[in-house]
Amino acid sequence: MSESPDLFSEPPERLRSLGFRNALAFIGPGLIIASVTIGSGELVWASRSGAVFGYQMLWCFLLAGVFKAIQVYVAARHLTLTGEHPMVSWKAIPGPPLWFPLLIALPTLMVMPIAFSGISEILGGYLRELTSLSMSDRAVGPFGGFEFWENFWASCVLTVCFVLAMSSTLTTLERVSAVVLGLIVICATISVVACQPNVTEIVVGLTVPIVPDYEPWVERDYAATFAGRSPWLEVALYLSAVGGGTFDYIGYVGMIRDKKWGLAGSPVASREELDRASDEQVARARTWTRAAMLDIGISFTSVILVTLLFAILGALVLHTEQRIPAKETLLSEQELFLTQLHPQLLWLYRGGVFLAFIGTLYGAFEIYRHTVVESARALLPQWSADSHVTRWRSLTVAYCYGGGMIMMWLPKQIAGDVVGRMTFGAIIGGATLCGLWCFAMLWTDYARLPRALRMSGVLWWSTLVAGLVMTTLGVQTLVVYFS
Repeated sequence: MSESPDLFSEPPERLRSLGFRNALAFIGPGLIIASVTIGSGELVWASRSGAVFGYQMLWCFLLAGVFKAIQVYVAARHLTLTGEHPMVSWKAIPGPPLWFPLLIALPTLMVMPIAFSGISEILGGYLRELTSLSMSDRAVGPFGGFEFWENFWASCVLTVCFVLAMSSTLTTLERVSAVVLGLIVICATISVVACQPNVTEIVVGLTVPIVPDYEPWVERDYAATFAGRSPWLEVALYLSAVGGGTFDYIGYVGMIRDKKWGLAGSPVASREELDRASDEQVARARTWTRAAMLDIGISFTSVILVTLLFAILGALVLHTEQRIPAKETLLSEQELFLTQLHPQLLWLYRGGVFLAFIGTLYGAFEIYRHTVVESARALLPQWSADSHVTRWRSLTVAYCYGGGMIMMWLPKQIAGDVVGRMTFGAIIGGATLCGLWCFAMLWTDYARLPRALRMSGVLWWSTLVAGLVMTTLGVQTLVVYFS
């Protein structure tokens, strides 16, 4: 069998000799994933977990972060080695036509407007409180006073992010994401160190996986929020808080095309072409996979760190004072994280919140444009040629913006409150789909790649464990939610 012509270009020297400075050169789309999830994920839900359960749910954030990093890396690795997005490769999974890409894509499309409406409303409620210009509780039409003004400010926030997303470039987005992430990590780290946490309790919380019942004061003082709400529904929120979900990851993998790592952004290589790759080509290919590993590894490490920092702050500050971010205080309770150090740090927190949430919505528009384009390439290839990409992206932005606005302005009796809506989104697009994604990647790795390019034993077993754990946790939350 003759060897194929060069498939993989020579990797840059800094990818061969890894060092801190060289590693930073390959940070890109992963930072956008980090900034997109830090808004509602870490600031709200991680803090809430510490307030409700103390240190007992730290394991949930650690496992979810590590397993999702593995999930995303094996998919990015596949695109780097083949030039083919996993959504397209999954069409070959045995069974009815397109069944697995549809299983991933349909819940993803359903969750998008929920994410935009929920995140906007969380910040909208906080801005209503900060401005003091709309504190009247007098009903406005069919809406209560709080609901109307929360929706008003949320609409302003979403519109600003929509305009920013339409007028910026990916380079600008990465720079803004880096600034937002750095500010939040620095502030949270200083706060945790100043609070002097109990290291032993933190280690136990990280290593002992339990789902405890609510303490009596939680159901007594916050009955409207937690009475009849299973702790497993909180777990569903926490699992989705770390690093996002499949709706983010489909788009992230697609964004790697712009980086031109390996075969990403190049014509798809067939199995036969990969089978004929020389030893030198295989070595180049494996070197190229380091780029995605660095981007994902650094970004998810940052996500896990920030998540744990805010969960620990929630345990140290809010749990001891029996205060929980809920309903109208999803962001205001966390002001104590910095004001306990100095009252003037209140403005630093407020600035960080604003930047984090703007970064979340700003980045989500870009990621979801890629998510829809990659889904269309798998499900509707005849309508997803390069000439149609701009149209798909415009439709995606319109769908996310319009759908978010509709969900936002639907009465609460129909759409539910923010926590209820975000819980539904976490259940539908959360851990279960992430786990199934891992299993699909194991099949795809075997069916699509020659032995020389397949996952190492460690990566294969890590992917299997990630799939088993996330699917099990996801199924448990599904059963509890619908029972």
